[in-house]
Amino acid sequence: MLCWKQIRLLCVVFFILGALVSFILTHLVRSFHGNRLAGYELPWVDTGGVPSPGGKIEAVEIPLANADGIFPDREQRLAHPKWVFENTSETRVARFLGSCDLRPQELRMLLDKRNWKVSDNRVEISPPEQLVWSLKPQSRQQLYSALARSHANFPQCFPFRFPLAGIDKHFRHSDLPFADIEKIKRLTYTNSGYLCFTDLAAVKSVLSSNEFKELIETLYEVPAYMLRLHVMPDSDIDALARYWGKGGREKLIAPLLNSLAKIPGGGSLNISYFLPDFARMRLYTYPYAWNDPSFSRQDCFFTSMNFFNKTADTNFFNRQYTARVLQSDYVQIERDPSFGDVIALSSAKGEIFHTCVYIADNFVFTKNGADPEQPWVLMKLADMLMLYYPTDRTGHLSFLRRRDVT
Repeated sequence: MLCWKQIRLLCVVFFILGALVSFILTHLVRSFHGNRLAGYELPWVDTGGVPSPGGKIEAVEIPLANADGIFPDREQRLAHPKWVFENTSETRVARFLGSCDLRPQELRMLLDKRNWKVSDNRVEISPPEQLVWSLKPQSRQQLYSALARSHANFPQCFPFRFPLAGIDKHFRHSDLPFADIEKIKRLTYTNSGYLCFTDLAAVKSVLSSNEFKELIETLYEVPAYMLRLHVMPDSDIDALARYWGKGGREKLIAPLLNSLAKIPGGGSLNISYFLPDFARMRLYTYPYAWNDPSFSRQDCFFTSMNFFNKTADTNFFNRQYTARVLQSDYVQIERDPSFGDVIALSSAKGEIFHTCVYIADNFVFTKNGADPEQPWVLMKLADMLMLYYPTDRTGHLSFLRRRDVT
């Protein structure tokens, strides 16, 4: 029989051991997840003033878009607007609406209980279209920022974002009439340092079918790039072959690199010629266009993990399998990723939710989600981060390198 002092001593020992184990596990998780994202201006690749090992990259932006007017979240975007306030009461919602910078007529419309649907701790308001158009930017910002806290409000949670002074630049290649662009501007608001637009259903009602198709194509443009490698007569061909020929492909691309170096003044070539078969075949294409029954499952994990594979491994549709391979076949590097390295993005809780492949010069090969309307593209690392960390910018970024790829 243990005495009271012995029991108390054992409790203290177990408490200390528990705290120590918790500290070790937390440290391991943090060490795996690498860099904490404090912003997008960080020098993710620091070459110390020396030329990039991938050579001189020439980048040309190509605003890639689906010309069929199809967009992946059509049902959510075009549904009749319903503003959902969760975990609250009627009184609190009414008080919040009264605190917003609303005109008296707008407030009366929103407080009209005929537009309300109330259930346990939830209030759903169906705003009249007239009100959606009448809101001032300030009141729209107040309302939509609150609505964005609930995933029940899909448009407000995932608005189209533009730089504060960049909406005209975004529409510079569009065939939309100036008057239509002004209508869109009328529905914009600011949030977290961006100009936001979310009322797609309202705009659809005032545009012709062709104008709306043009709008969709413009809004859903992917900031993709065409990259060319410029090889000079004095370039280190062996070093370039090692960089771009990873995965046992050096001898395949070395003759082409040598040929470019023999051109007076050097020559440039699209880097797609240097990509492994899996990436080269898919680049700038949409999954739905492939005659492949698995196209709807080909997400970022499937894309990243198959980058060097000659035959796509469909086991990477399974997240548990992918996690095991990342743990056993990859090693984390601290900085300066190289061609073919996997970049893993994780939440503040340590959950990996996106992966892509580093190419060169802070450009990545990525498939942003499993949606078949999302193409495979080359994208700036900063643009990709803005898609996945659009507001709070909290999370972690890790560089992972396959052990058998040199």
